[in-house]
Amino acid sequence: MSNSKMDDVLSFVINNAKFENPQSVLDTIDHYAIDGSLDKKRFLMNIGPEKGAILKETIKKHGSKKILELGAFIGYSAVLIGMTMDDDATLVSIDPDENSIRVATEMVKYAGLDKKVTFVKNTAEEAIRKFNDKFDLVFIDHAKKRYFPDLLLLEENKLLENGAVIFADNVGLFAEDMVDYFEHVRNPSLYSSTNIGSHLEYRNNIYDAVEISIKVKD
Repeated sequence: MSNSKMDDVLSFVINNAKFENPQSVLDTIDHYAIDGSLDKKRFLMNIGPEKGAILKETIKKHGSKKILELGAFIGYSAVLIGMTMDDDATLVSIDPDENSIRVATEMVKYAGLDKKVTFVKNTAEEAIRKFNDKFDLVFIDHAKKRYFPDLLLLEENKLLENGAVIFADNVGLFAEDMVDYFEHVRNPSLYSSTNIGSHLEYRNNIYDAVEISIKVKD
């Protein structure tokens, strides 16, 4: 996505959303994308409201406190996660793109959630190798071919709590890239997984899905 488009979305939010109102920020981003739904230039690869509702429900159900996000984009999911998790919970969001980090940081700040969210400019692979603390929920929404290797890195570095939730977006649209990932998270000795069919963000005529995997306790 071009830098100018990311800045355009940020300006649209600042000019139209209520300050320090996370739901208003999300609604405004959705409005930007939906109004341009017939123009691919306005498509946004956020999780969107339909799959976002599933993510919110998952966070609430499991009471997730230490959350990791792989793929920040413009900060939509960081706002959604930040507004859903408890006040004593934290989110670390990783993205290698400097402009994504810049725009996402401003988006989260405008939503009033900057004290709960930390952004890290790095590849997931490099960032994971530097972490020490474990996570109880990981939201995966970055390069599709990195889902499986980066999950393995999290496991190898012992960064997943017993019972940790792995929430993977876009696994329906990119099912061909998920063969190894599916085989791994659907191994009952490792995870208990559920696939939930949905639609691609802002495209009700395109099938997509999320995979929710619960780590089996050691």
